[in-house]
Amino acid sequence: MENKEWYQKGFRRLLLDMHIPDWDKKFLSLYNPKELVGLYKKAGLSSAMFYSQAHTGLCYWPVKNGRMHAGLKGKDSVGITIKELNKAGLGSNIYYSLVYNNWAFLKHPAWRIIPAKKGKPTYGRYGFCCPNNAGYREFAFNQIGEMIAGYKFNGFFFDMSFWPAICLCKSCRAEFKKETGREIPKTINWLDPLWCKFAKFREDRMCEFIKSVYTFVKNKNPKISVYFNFATSFMNWTPGLSLASAKYHDFLGGDFYGDSIEQLLVSKTMLNLTKNMPVEFATTANVSLNDHVRLKSEEELELQAFASTLLSSAFMFIDAINPDGSVNPENYERFSKIYKKTKVYEPFLGGKPVEDIGVYFSDNSKMDFLENGKKITNSKGGRCPHIQALRGVVKLLQRTHIPFGVITEKQLTKLSDYKVLILPNILRMTGEEAEAFRQYVKNGGCIYASRMTSLTDTEGHRFKDFMLSDVFGCQLEKEDAGSMVYLKPAEEKTKTSIKPQTYVSHFTLLPDLDLKTVLLKRGAKGKTLAKLTLSYCNTGDGSVFDKNWASIHSWPPWKDTENPFIVENHYGKGTSIYSAADIESVDSEGNYKLFAGLIKRLLGNKASFSADIHEDIWISLADRPEKKSILIGFLNYQAKQPGLPVKDLMFSLKPPAGRKFKGLFLLPGKKRIHFKTKKDGSLQAKLTELKVFEMLEAVYN
Repeated sequence: MENKEWYQKGFRRLLLDMHIPDWDKKFLSLYNPKELVGLYKKAGLSSAMFYSQAHTGLCYWPVKNGRMHAGLKGKDSVGITIKELNKAGLGSNIYYSLVYNNWAFLKHPAWRIIPAKKGKPTYGRYGFCCPNNAGYREFAFNQIGEMIAGYKFNGFFFDMSFWPAICLCKSCRAEFKKETGREIPKTINWLDPLWCKFAKFREDRMCEFIKSVYTFVKNKNPKISVYFNFATSFMNWTPGLSLASAKYHDFLGGDFYGDSIEQLLVSKTMLNLTKNMPVEFATTANVSLNDHVRLKSEEELELQAFASTLLSSAFMFIDAINPDGSVNPENYERFSKIYKKTKVYEPFLGGKPVEDIGVYFSDNSKMDFLENGKKITNSKGGRCPHIQALRGVVKLLQRTHIPFGVITEKQLTKLSDYKVLILPNILRMTGEEAEAFRQYVKNGGCIYASRMTSLTDTEGHRFKDFMLSDVFGCQLEKEDAGSMVYLKPAEEKTKTSIKPQTYVSHFTLLPDLDLKTVLLKRGAKGKTLAKLTLSYCNTGDGSVFDKNWASIHSWPPWKDTENPFIVENHYGKGTSIYSAADIESVDSEGNYKLFAGLIKRLLGNKASFSADIHEDIWISLADRPEKKSILIGFLNYQAKQPGLPVKDLMFSLKPPAGRKFKGLFLLPGKKRIHFKTKKDGSLQAKLTELKVFEMLEAVYN
């Protein structure tokens, strides 16, 4: 235990959200850090994150460079909080807001981000300072330096390290011109090399800023753990936060406010990107960040906390302080109940995730070709077809209970660790990525890829055919097969997988949703598993005045073609399945059964784990070689809460190569569970009942 970092000694965390101005004398008048730490202790926390300053720019210590919050009346809130946390035996993690700083924004207009918007810039409640501005950087470093020099604490968390807008300030324009010799482009176009350079410039500059803050802190005190809010790296291109910035975090964490699939996606991504474990998932106790009083149910909070436990991750509740500095103490009673339940599993957490399937998250594909031609003054950052497909894959794989992980460019040299790779509508791909995928299949790997994967590189070049055409065993005819298309199975396995449907549709009537299909040339080299079928007029048009429709309400399939839609191809020692549409993006039973059938076709009998259990149950596996055991986690994540208990969960688990299972135990009490061993060495057992969460340990020799 002594050799562990503070963030590895406990998984139970809390942040008290505290962006309170000081123009009313009652603001923070009741703020009492000593009493708050008492609540933290009762809530069963292992560490607490607390504010040194906020988006308001007001500081909670007697700052030399800046302004202290007037409501504190000179009281050193930071110093008191650290002292009380130390007395309580809790880790101390300081919050600091970068970029978002109202005080600096108002005091120094030259530091402001100038958004690319028509007319006079509007900022709402938030004042943004540009990280490319030398004056703002010096100011931020001075404040950070004050904190390090004045206090002893464990961790430093930096929020808002992203671009809240496309910035056209003097510093940004000068830096881009210095780097490229060109002005910032006025039009979004992902097929224009200049625009692609600008998009990369924004990411590179934010990454450099993060690196400079990380290096500054480490040079001052290398014992302080440093990390930044990683949440916006899962958004579209506009925040400009690349996954590559992960290298400047001691561990990854962020605040998230979406659904359960978001938690699964971001947690699995961070697990494979982070330098150190555990990663941290933070979310509000309230229904949203904007609603100050409506609370999530205790059942929902418990599920979110246990989802982190399932993935060996830390969990952080975010509570909202009242403007007068008080809090709702009943919230902390709820936190205490939940953390008592999760704490008992902490001694067992960790290990290497068991992942049969690697789902590729493309850092370069957080964009949409439908944005091409839009002026930067009208940009709001559109949808991301790749992330939509990525979410679909995560949701579908969770239902199949096949162990999977989300991987990135970091794993390019380790692709052979995975039995199957999934490339969900990768919109932009580097030559290095394409070659890594090619060699993976050539050496015996299996790949599923969809739609635009390998058609465009990261410099804005659209190719006449897929970079991976030889791997896919098919060729591109044109980029759009039409608005109203279907796939029709061309062989028995595919036909059986979608029953009772006979076709699978792929279209949308929503103009802002990029859900289309590419047209493949006839005569594919690989085996055609499904073919393209068109609707009567193959568009979304039709009116009372024309004859461009065959059914007044819908667009039924009409014309079967010989153009392949899904192609299976053997390349080298491996196999690929390519789909002309991102079928994984559509949330329907037919799409699920089709996709699951294709992935199981690639995986064959190589799955490490299988289970005959309800689709709402999440599973996770982690191998702990030093303990000679595999952890098996089950989470009953039913949509309607409280969920009903599930009984008699049958499952099978393969041992690591050359090992044999010798025991199966229910944690934390180590109750022995009966199991059978199959001929291939697999363990076969039954979990009698699952209420919310259970963890088992399979011990091998």
